[in-house]
Amino acid sequence: MELGHKLKTLRKKMGYSQHQLAEQLNVTPQAISKWENDKSVPDIMNLVQLSEVYDVSLDYLIKADKDLQKKLSINKTQLNIFKYFIISILLILCLVILLLTKAQFFMFQHGMVTYIFLGFIVIFIISILTTIYMYVIKKNYLVFFWIAFLALSFIVFLGFFYNYIIDLLFR
Repeated sequence: MELGHKLKTLRKKMGYSQHQLAEQLNVTPQAISKWENDKSVPDIMNLVQLSEVYDVSLDYLIKADKDLQKKLSINKTQLNIFKYFIISILLILCLVILLLTKAQFFMFQHGMVTYIFLGFIVIFIISILTTIYMYVIKKNYLVFFWIAFLALSFIVFLGFFYNYIIDLLFR
């Protein structure tokens, strides 16, 4: 028995309409319809709520459906890739800070634009890490991807027009 058929049977057994169930779960009636027609699957939080509303175990809902279990699980390989990526980024950050310290970057007074530039680099790095985390763990990464893209665009813009901006600000 597919998950969608189970959900539809349980909903009718409990006497709920799709709209009533959607209000109770804080989702749209269209989401309920998609779940019941096997066009999409509820996330783990909604599955827990459904098991509570229908007074059934999660095992009952998902144990027989191997495809659903694969969709809900996080691949161990993906987690290892993510872990090594984070370690690599942290090592690169340490190397950059070490090089800046060795070059005595922090010993000189820099203008506001330099610190804005460095701030956007930090925002870019944080948003890239968050994008990767969201992609690997949560499967929802678009917002952070665009933040990273905009930060990188601003970094490139500042890089190309750095001297011109300094001239404008300190003229």
